Amino acid sequence: MIRRLNYTGRVKIFRSDVRMATHESKDGLSFDAQVRLLDYALPAEALVFVEAYRQTTWMRFPFGTVANLQPPPSEQRRLSEFDSPEGILFRVKVTQAQDEHILLAAADRIPLAEPDKDADKESLLPVVPAELGDELWRVDLDDEPRLLVNKSATSDWQQLALSPVFVSLVYPSALRQVLNNVLASGHRDTEDDTDWRSKWLRFASLQPGMDPEPPPKEDGEEAALHWVDDAVAAFAKKLTLRDKFTEAWQPKEGK
Repeated sequence: MIRRLNYTGRVKIFRSDVRMATHESKDGLSFDAQVRLLDYALPAEALVFVEAYRQTTWMRFPFGTVANLQPPPSEQRRLSEFDSPEGILFRVKVTQAQDEHILLAAADRIPLAEPDKDADKESLLPVVPAELGDELWRVDLDDEPRLLVNKSATSDWQQLALSPVFVSLVYPSALRQVLNNVLASGHRDTEDDTDWRSKWLRFASLQPGMDPEPPPKEDGEEAALHWVDDAVAAFAKKLTLRDKFTEAWQPKEGK
């Protein structure tokens, strides 16, 4: 099957054609990449690059050409700018083999493969360590949503993000923020698997008792807000978040 150009004139590389994994050794953190490009009708001599990034940290690696993908040696694939693999995302870019490097095709926000989990499952809200000053958490909506957790708040930010109190207080609010943002943008499609907004709307629509589609734009802002409130309430009820919070918050006997 030949992948076709999208409306921007650039080829969209499907995430299913890219797989990233990191591994740690005594020399530090490095990565492996599997990229399939032969179905995209791109120039054989076009250059391929892989970029790793997390917030403002960024590294770029040359991967040969479309016709001759050549990953750098393992010692040149070290992620030396990153202190941990959490929250690292990858881009694949294909550019013309000329000085101006005109972008021909790209895939963005490629997460790390998780071999112990179903490969078809995708986290809608990646949790990423960040420096947030006196804030404990924040939803990053600059691109696809991410949940930023203050890595300086405790000695183990991952444990904080998994704690019942944090989950019960933060996740409903994060869901509300994202859904309100999506509906405010005018987006209503729930079927486009390449658009993160559709994935979030579909997730909301699959909560128990929810309407399968968000209200149309013509119904106005109030209808959209009600739909989001219903989705958040259904989400909290399904996960019994109030009970989880109460159980975790209750002081232990004898204390």
